[in-house]
Amino acid sequence: MNESQKSWYAVYTLSRSEKKLAKELSKKGIPNYLPIIPERKQWSDRIQIVETPVFSSYVFVRIDIRNEKLKVLETSGAHHFVSVSGTPHPIPDDDIDNIKIFVTEYPDKIKIEREEMMLPGKPVLITGGPFKGKRALVERKGNKSLIYVSISGIQTLISLELDHEMLEIGEES
Repeated sequence: MNESQKSWYAVYTLSRSEKKLAKELSKKGIPNYLPIIPERKQWSDRIQIVETPVFSSYVFVRIDIRNEKLKVLETSGAHHFVSVSGTPHPIPDDDIDNIKIFVTEYPDKIKIEREEMMLPGKPVLITGGPFKGKRALVERKGNKSLIYVSISGIQTLISLELDHEMLEIGEES
């Protein structure tokens, strides 16, 4: 395939499927890039360094969009292309090159700020505590997020103030 017809595109992944999608795309011979940095994670019983995607829920692919779009979307873990007015939006080669340089040469300068996405009205998934697995809506954000959890059966909302580490950006269900 003519390399000049290929461009970089961002593919939105299913939740926490970035590494899986990158691996599956590679198996299919589709050039892809998943920027990853080491990140220190602390649990109640240990601290561990884990490989974390720089851009949560995104993998970059270099394809001829006319001929390879479907092949990408049929790959396990792919959800949709990032689009403008319904058309997949190409990303300039320079932007991808700059990301690669920054991730390679300055990984310690990258700080992943997932909390930025926890804006009022955004749905979240509670990942710890007695409400683990429940979906909630962010009411306000500070050092801790105030969220509302619906208690079905009694048609009541309760508000909780939780650390950001106990929340994950989610889609409304």
